[in-house]
Amino acid sequence: MSVLMAVLGWVFLVAASWLQIPLHREMGWFGALLVVAFGWMWGGLWTFIAVLLRLSVRAYARAAVVLVVASVVGAGVWAVDWRAAFVDGVVWARRDTFAELAAGYRDGRPIEPPWWMAYVSVGGEGRVLDRGLYLPVLVDEWRAESGAGIAYLGPSPGADRLVPTAEGDMGRPVRDLGDGWWWVE
Repeated sequence: MSVLMAVLGWVFLVAASWLQIPLHREMGWFGALLVVAFGWMWGGLWTFIAVLLRLSVRAYARAAVVLVVASVVGAGVWAVDWRAAFVDGVVWARRDTFAELAAGYRDGRPIEPPWWMAYVSVGGEGRVLDRGLYLPVLVDEWRAESGAGIAYLGPSPGADRLVPTAEGDMGRPVRDLGDGWWWVE
């Protein structure tokens, strides 16, 4: 039972880590931090209990296996850039919707992001730029002077291309998301 609870804790941690951006939208930065911290405590505490129970019955090999597996999973969760993984996953899973937004921009139609984009883009809105389309994903909550997001800039916008990411901040395309979409910081 303790191993099952530890596994559930680690699964919860992976899910909460991957969903940091939507959690941030719904609960604020502190609420999202608390959910992820709860996942770390749940996985860590039940792993500790599982190891102690195995040691109490002198099942040293099983205790070592539980500890090694939990350490590998914990190191993996710690090493992953979950925000990038979430953005990449959403762009990959919703490639058709992003293609429709890009086609609407190219044709000069009004940009109307779908309802689910509120969990990715701040306010669920997009901004039309002079040579592209920008969906803000992260904006500094205190002064709104820095940001990052997803932009449709075409196949090769160039490293010198500047995109207004927030009030008083300009970003550059840093990672190609495919089909003309870029991560801008």
